[in-house]
Amino acid sequence: MEDTSRPRTIHLPTRCPLCKGAVIERTSSASYGAFMWFHCLFCNHWWKFHIEQQPRVNPDGEVTGEVLIVTKRGVTYKLDSVPISAIPEEVANKHLKSKTLQRELEIEKLERDMKRRTLTLRDTQTEEHRLWRVLQEDEDNSQKAAAWSVVYRKTKNLAKEIEHLHSQRKQLDSDEYVFDGLPSGIATTMTDAEGHFTLVIPREGRYVIAARGPRDEFREPEPYWFVSVSLDGEDSKRVTLNNDNVLGAKSATPPNVTPLLSSRR
Repeated sequence: MEDTSRPRTIHLPTRCPLCKGAVIERTSSASYGAFMWFHCLFCNHWWKFHIEQQPRVNPDGEVTGEVLIVTKRGVTYKLDSVPISAIPEEVANKHLKSKTLQRELEIEKLERDMKRRTLTLRDTQTEEHRLWRVLQEDEDNSQKAAAWSVVYRKTKNLAKEIEHLHSQRKQLDSDEYVFDGLPSGIATTMTDAEGHFTLVIPREGRYVIAARGPRDEFREPEPYWFVSVSLDGEDSKRVTLNNDNVLGAKSATPPNVTPLLSSRR
């Protein structure tokens, strides 16, 4: 028989049932009797929480691990102060698909611009060489010198523009491009002095552990990680971010995002 002498403890939800985000608010009291309303500030989801439907006391678990890099000389560096975040895998996949499409469009535009400017540069260089030969025959002619100077500056400017376009093209293939505009995680932390970290995430559902290492003398450019993980109902799971699952490695690739993550490797 149920003991009614003690007030019943109501375990209110701490995460959104849709996106699993922890930024939620209660928008009504229990004055409605059997339920109350909650609102997720992360994905703007509203839901009705029924008092009788008690969730498990602690629906969350932990992802623990460390971040390290082994150099070509075999030296192991444990990376401290690395920001770590856990993003719902569905949200992360949506971001990566969007970046894939965006990158393809930008590459097409860049290649058109580079081709057009390269053709123009060839014509301008030809004209510059012609005017230079003319000027050599009459070096004191100020009009000829001015004409050559105008074309010379145009040639230099075009070369700089093409160099800048090549730099932009290289950026599109970088890991940094993948992380640009990355959605906020439902949990974030930083590695400690020994490279260790702990993230609290729901026991159910799949998430992507995203991390960006520092730029330094033993690795250029910065190492990035994008590792899919799930607690599968367990209390905890350990994940090591290292050379083997750095961004682009097969083991680090969440479903349906292989083309973007493996583009450079």
